[in-house]
Amino acid sequence: MKQSIGNFLLRRLQEAGVRHIFGVPGDYNLELMQQLEDRGEPAWIGNCNELNASYATDAYARINGIGALSVTHGVGALSAINGIAGAYSEHVPVILISGSLPLRSVQRGDLMHHTLADPEKGNFYRMFAEVTEAQARVTPENAVAEIDRIILAAWRRKRPVYLELPSDISYLEIAVPDHPLKLEMMPSERESLKACTELILERLKTAKSPAFLLDLDAIRFGVSKRIMELAERFHMQIATLNCAKGAVPESSSHFVGTYAGIASAPVTREAIEASDCLLTVGYRRIESTTGFFTDKLPASAIHVNSSYVDMADKNYQGVYLADLLQSIVDASSGIVTNEQPARPLKQASFVPSDDPLTQDAYWKAMQNFLRPGDVIVVEDGTSSAGLRSTDTAR
Repeated sequence: MKQSIGNFLLRRLQEAGVRHIFGVPGDYNLELMQQLEDRGEPAWIGNCNELNASYATDAYARINGIGALSVTHGVGALSAINGIAGAYSEHVPVILISGSLPLRSVQRGDLMHHTLADPEKGNFYRMFAEVTEAQARVTPENAVAEIDRIILAAWRRKRPVYLELPSDISYLEIAVPDHPLKLEMMPSERESLKACTELILERLKTAKSPAFLLDLDAIRFGVSKRIMELAERFHMQIATLNCAKGAVPESSSHFVGTYAGIASAPVTREAIEASDCLLTVGYRRIESTTGFFTDKLPASAIHVNSSYVDMADKNYQGVYLADLLQSIVDASSGIVTNEQPARPLKQASFVPSDDPLTQDAYWKAMQNFLRPGDVIVVEDGTSSAGLRSTDTAR
């Protein structure tokens, strides 16, 4: 079948689950904007500037699983880059579509507006290479392959991507596949997956105090259910870093709190640092999440990442997170354990006095107002740090 490049791109975005496109119109993306208006879907969400659009798309992608925004070349893309960089550090799949210079102008080397007017430094493609998982400039020859590659890279790696669509080819018709885009993860390398599964399962079977430590990839890759299955099966304790709070139900008897090195509750530190079979998921050693590098993970910890597994003496490449956890779940299906009761929140010991009001006293007093099921929204500063010292952190 034949379809214009712009409409093929919009169709593929829909097939990937994008129901809304954020952004700001500009002269280099007006062709795609017209195609979007004529098509009627995805729905257009206009923003007052590109930076706002990038942050809105980031939030949308966290909820929806993937998001897209459309901006104009140069000034629009650079306005959005801070939000894209944030999405990169937070592992959020955002597709940035930059309506770019006409392909004829690129081929002729014309100096155009919305550029740096410097042919040696005007390559925004290179700038976005630092804060995106993949980049592409669409041409009539590569449109089908590159559009599919870029969308799949964002979905599979949970990172933003950058796509330049030259303004003079958006309406150009090309041969395109009629089958929908399949959102499928790359399959793990079979032998590595088998060997890694067997090794971890053997460790879990003999462990006295197995535990999980979760970073945000536990949320991004949708593996929380598998983690809970393994925790229940092997009586594993679970802690999260502060950026992964909510990855598992915190009312569960397996949840032992937020781990942050010496800033952690004693029970949390004990569960993680004394574990004889610690599985980390996407663990990133950053000062703000590790108590300023005071974390002390066991040397025997097994570090499970999105596409590889690393441990003290072995490394398995091409083993993907969801595949591995599901493989361990399947391989251990014959093991049955009893569910443990959920632990209620403890009341903090607080006695009114005329002493000066301290942060410690304040947060302990506040804790006594909280009940199971309450949702607490805190800003990323004093209250975020203060609540870590209370039992709500578990």
